[in-house]
Amino acid sequence: MSGQDQLPCDILIVGAGIAGSALACALRHHGYKIVQVEMSDRPLDTARGDHLQCAVVETLDRWGALPAFWAAGAEKRHAACYMTTGDDLILDVDYRNLPVPHPYYMYLHHDLLAETFLKVAAEAPDYILFKPARAREFDVGPEGVRALTIKLGDGPQPVDFKPGQSVTILPRLVVGADGRSSRVREVLGFTSDQHEYENPIVVNFGTRRPADTDPLNRMISFFGPKGSISRIPRAFNQWKVGVTIRKADIAQWKAATPAQHKEMIGSYAPQLAGLDLHVGGFYPVKLLNTHKWVKGNTVLVGDACHAMHPARGQGMNVAIRCLNKLVPLLPDAKDIAKPEIVARQLCAYENYAKPGIDAILAANHALGSDRDSLDPAVAAKTVKTLREIQNDPEKRLQYCIAAAGYTGPIENLSRA
Repeated sequence: MSGQDQLPCDILIVGAGIAGSALACALRHHGYKIVQVEMSDRPLDTARGDHLQCAVVETLDRWGALPAFWAAGAEKRHAACYMTTGDDLILDVDYRNLPVPHPYYMYLHHDLLAETFLKVAAEAPDYILFKPARAREFDVGPEGVRALTIKLGDGPQPVDFKPGQSVTILPRLVVGADGRSSRVREVLGFTSDQHEYENPIVVNFGTRRPADTDPLNRMISFFGPKGSISRIPRAFNQWKVGVTIRKADIAQWKAATPAQHKEMIGSYAPQLAGLDLHVGGFYPVKLLNTHKWVKGNTVLVGDACHAMHPARGQGMNVAIRCLNKLVPLLPDAKDIAKPEIVARQLCAYENYAKPGIDAILAANHALGSDRDSLDPAVAAKTVKTLREIQNDPEKRLQYCIAAAGYTGPIENLSRA
């Protein structure tokens, strides 16, 4: 191909982050001609979400993708607990006895999750990934996206294509998986509710010490006078420590010496003062919830339509759980050329999945607002709630089920 070429396809996926790469992976055996476009040639930010819920691990197993993640170095987390900085147990959550196929979280660096999804997606015989490729022009109408013209960037491109080439993609169905600043959302005029939280989260990385050995690989959140701080196991013998800080303190964190950094971490939880950590990134936090997910032949997924506070680490997991509902509702390959069937099936997905996601976003916003407040009284209220869960076996079980990514009573778990 050369010059201004046209490339028809069944499904165009715009974006190759977690949601877009996971969808390409899930669709690899469905008989579609798939084109995926990613603007950046850089790996995803490794400091973002890296833990996949039990229900999501089950989904990856169903997609036949799970072995690839173990091969990439993924590990298992079997439990989580919440403690005071005085080492008083608040809540203990253990997934090992849940009656589910994979009673553990799986974790792997964020960038490696996307790379692994794309590696599996490439097994499909009719899959093309353009990366990097600049989305230059969307042709849109009442039926959704008619065409997308891209210019291929420098670097390796698929066979028969070359850097600098312009390609016009003619899709039958379009998935906007291009993140919180979605261009697809913008050009189609999707409206949304948005909320910017006041305080950012700082993510710190460090190496696990021999004394830190824990066969359950627990995540531990400590509650103290300054709020909460979480020590999270990370693949390849690492820790991730996340804490909400005041926006005005970012400069102080950036300028801190290693000794000052230890002191700052220790001021939140003395149990973590001995860790050798470095700052991995500062993250402003924003809620985004679009009023609709679908317009004609186009559907939004992941952060493009529902970005949330990472208070419960649900964003990436919710995106994949949504894809698990979307994939079975997509038209068969033989019907995807029929616009009326495409629009009908995408609307069926929105009607099926969006009410539940709206409820998750509302609950997550309440938790995120509490985390964002940095008010000791709010933290004390959270501790009180968690203690009540710990002291009620039924509440603790239901909390564990929800944290694992499932809904419904234990005897009849429904996949969320």
